[in-house]
Amino acid sequence: MNSMDKQFLAEGRVSDVYVLKDKRVLKLLHKTVPVEKVEDEYRRCKIVSAAGVLSPHALDLVEVDGRHGIIFEWAGENDLMTAKLGNPLNVRWGGRFMATVHLELLKHEAEKLPDIREEALRMAHTLPEGIIRSHQYPILERYLDQLPDGNNICHMDFHPGNIILSSNGYQIIDWAEAVKGAPEADLAMTSLILSMAETAPGTSLFLRIIIPIFRKAFERNYRAHLMATQPGITEENIEKWMLAAAIFRMSMWSLASEQAFLTTMIQQKLQEF
Repeated sequence: MNSMDKQFLAEGRVSDVYVLKDKRVLKLLHKTVPVEKVEDEYRRCKIVSAAGVLSPHALDLVEVDGRHGIIFEWAGENDLMTAKLGNPLNVRWGGRFMATVHLELLKHEAEKLPDIREEALRMAHTLPEGIIRSHQYPILERYLDQLPDGNNICHMDFHPGNIILSSNGYQIIDWAEAVKGAPEADLAMTSLILSMAETAPGTSLFLRIIIPIFRKAFERNYRAHLMATQPGITEENIEKWMLAAAIFRMSMWSLASEQAFLTTMIQQKLQEF
């Protein structure tokens, strides 16, 4: 692919996103991301699309200037964060909307995705030394084994920036860490992200100021709508998955600003079990 046949659209932590001339989208991973990881994301995207989730189809794997990437269908340019949540008046509506979208996503199942409990255990072994002590891995394995089964599709990075809005509705993007599991697992991960996550690269200065101020109100509205809509979802059942969510978050991004908080959470959960 000619490296000049694309126009920059957005910046992620491990990728850059471009619009191609034919209105397809190129997600180009950084050179530090191994090709196996890119191929795995492509496979997970295919599984999610086949399950009927509203998401842009992954069309092809490519290599551009020594970087590996995936070509997707066009989903739209504006995500929920930039399109709506810069206005504080939209916080209540936004929380309810995101909860509705999340619950719709979680209705879908995909047997072929990796199991969240197996992925959490694998990721735990990749964490920096000392986050989980050697004698705690058997404890972690027992903790994960007692969590409920599930084949529901869990995004594991579901937040306002990954909901793309258009005149036709919405689509959900970024399925690199998609797994199967109980719905509460994905709800726990999103609650964790909403409560403490560092803003992504490329976020405007205005949103970097606004997000911390209204983050708690947004998460409160998101959770309240979940509970009101689905009485079977409880705080207790979501809390059971917070250990796995913390492991996923730390393994995925390894952000220095989050490490102390996540380490404390992981240790607390293991010591309480």
